[in-house]
Order: sequence, then C-alpha cells, then structure tokens
Amino acid sequence: MEGMVLGIDAEEGVIRTADGTRYRFRSSDWKSPRAPQPRDRVDFVVDGEYAREIYLMGYGMGDVSEAFSKVQTSEKTMPAVVYGCYIGALLWGVTMIVGVALAYVYRGSASPALTRTHFDYQISIFWKSLIGYLAGILFLFFGVGIVILALTYLWVIIKSVKGWRLLNQGKPMPSP
Repeated sequence: MEGMVLGIDAEEGVIRTADGTRYRFRSSDWKSPRAPQPRDRVDFVVDGEYAREIYLMGYGMGDVSEAFSKVQTSEKTMPAVVYGCYIGALLWGVTMIVGVALAYVYRGSASPALTRTHFDYQISIFWKSLIGYLAGILFLFFGVGIVILALTYLWVIIKSVKGWRLLNQGKPMPSP
C-alpha cells in the first residue's frame, strides 16, 4: 500500500493513505536508509492498524522531477535568473554580462507581457549601469571613482530587488 508520513517522533509515526486511512508505525519498521520525515511518500505492508516494512518512495517532500518541471515551465524563471545574475555581479562581474545575454535571448520569445517588461527593464539596467561603471573606472584616477562604482552597484541592487519583487507578485514593470 502507498501513503504519506504525517508525523513522527522518536519511536512512532503515522502514515495516511489516499483514502484517508491512518496507520501507526514504529521506527523499527522503517527500512530506508534516511530517517522518515513528514510528507515522505512511502510504500508499506498493512498489519492491522500498523504499517510494516516501510520504504521511502521517490525523494520525499514531493517528487523532484515534478518540482523541476514546474520550474522549467514557469514564465518567471528566466527573469528571476537574470535578477540573480545582476545581484551576484558584485562577487563575479561576469554574471551581469551573462544576465544581459539571457535577457536578450529570452526577450524575443517572451510571450506574456509580464516577462517582456522585465526583460526590457533588465536590459535597461545593464546599459545604464555600464555607463556608471565606466565613469567610475575613469574617475578612479581623480579619487571619486570608488564612490561612483559603489553607488552604481547599489543602484543595480535596488533596481534588481524592485524588479524581482514585482516579478514574484506577478506584476509587469511599469513604463519608465
């Protein structure tokens, strides 16, 4: 029989089947190497009101392949990746270039207006920040360049967080 672990303490737990029947089990009946966790999908043998010979099915906490397919089909995935690339540019500057490349590639095939506005916004952030970074590098020789670079990066973070927040709310970017 198949079911899902509802809860477990040190010695006992409860499994619920699809029809709502609950079976108690002892830790000694657990046969998989990883300890049971709530929401684990399991296969077991019924023995009265107890579950015996319990084996973990899949990866627990839901099916990993199902979660991965949802991520792949989400219209918000690529814009979120680009925002992440922009925020990560402080540590690895090349991620911002990767981010704008992704925005250009995916903007052409963006069907919903939601993602199209975010890709346009991200491309705009890149080109405006490039001007700020170049100005900061130029003015390093005059002593104010480090301030310009820091302010430019702070601006990129603020704009990226703003865009990410609106993306997660399912809202398009407003026109500038």
